Amino acid sequence: MDDLSKAYLTLGLKNGASLDEIKQAYRDLVKVWHPDRFGHDERLRLIAQEKLKEINGAYELLQANAFESNIASDQTTPAETEATTDETASAKPAPASSSRMALWVTLGVLALAVIVTAAIFFSQTGRGQKTVAPAPSKPASDTNTTYALNFYREQGHLAIATTGSLRGTFTIELWALTRKPRLTQTIVSSRGPNDCAFNIKFRQGKRFHADIGDGSKWLVKDANATYSYTKDAWYHIAYVITPSNYAAYVNGELTADHSIYPPGNPLLYDVNHRLRFGMDEGTPDDLEGSIAEIRIWKTARTQEEILANRKRELAGDEPGLQGYWRFAHDTGHETPDLSGHGFTGTLMITASLNKDGPPIAGK
Repeated sequence: MDDLSKAYLTLGLKNGASLDEIKQAYRDLVKVWHPDRFGHDERLRLIAQEKLKEINGAYELLQANAFESNIASDQTTPAETEATTDETASAKPAPASSSRMALWVTLGVLALAVIVTAAIFFSQTGRGQKTVAPAPSKPASDTNTTYALNFYREQGHLAIATTGSLRGTFTIELWALTRKPRLTQTIVSSRGPNDCAFNIKFRQGKRFHADIGDGSKWLVKDANATYSYTKDAWYHIAYVITPSNYAAYVNGELTADHSIYPPGNPLLYDVNHRLRFGMDEGTPDDLEGSIAEIRIWKTARTQEEILANRKRELAGDEPGLQGYWRFAHDTGHETPDLSGHGFTGTLMITASLNKDGPPIAGK
């Protein structure tokens, strides 16, 4: 059985299925084999993770094949088009030489797709073991390019492999935009598999919404930052949390500053509260938009520090920096943590990468 047939079989499809059928089968299988569904059993979660890699590989191969097929059909000459129209009543088989040429072109495309898929697979697995390549130096021509992740509602998110816990005092900052500002959409959340941790959301074009918990109960609900935002515009959002206070900044402007009373022990993540960007495990409010330049600190950042660095790339070794993802050095479906703590991010389902992020100056 050839690789293309195996890919169709992996997705439960017949050979020659349409691109729409391929996409739907892929989405259905990801919902079934999503590792987050098996958080209660590490063995099953690892099995699901490997199965998802197989599904992703099959999907990429079939996508590449469909893409090349579309290019081939787009390059049909006018003479061929006219002949097809004239022959609708009685189609004539192509000459043997043309059939052989088409076969060789198809085989060449398949070979290229297999090579690309294999390269992606081995870059992710490293001979069966999950490794994170060190971030290479950024090319000089890429100095002012900021990479961003695109998310589509119910179709993708970024899962962060944190270890330990971060609670008490922390700052989370990032750039985000929405394509549907009137919808409530999750930017970041750690409300799964257990609730009462932390989230930030777009809320109906009028404010940024947050909830702050200690892992077992809510300390603050509706920790809102009033701010009118618009479609397809980048906003820098920073929430600074301490046991007795929270402050929110949008584009460096202080938009909320309130006490937490009685004081508590706010939680960003731990083993029972997984960090996710673009989705909330507790609600269906997935993001329809993009995220860039994510930073997590185990300190309370000041407004001056936020303003001074929000449009600047970090070195990665700044004091208090706990996690840093800027997506410029992704390998396959993984994005490295540039802070050195090893909190690798995994792109789930169809989250995609682009170079249309906010303007960030190189370090």
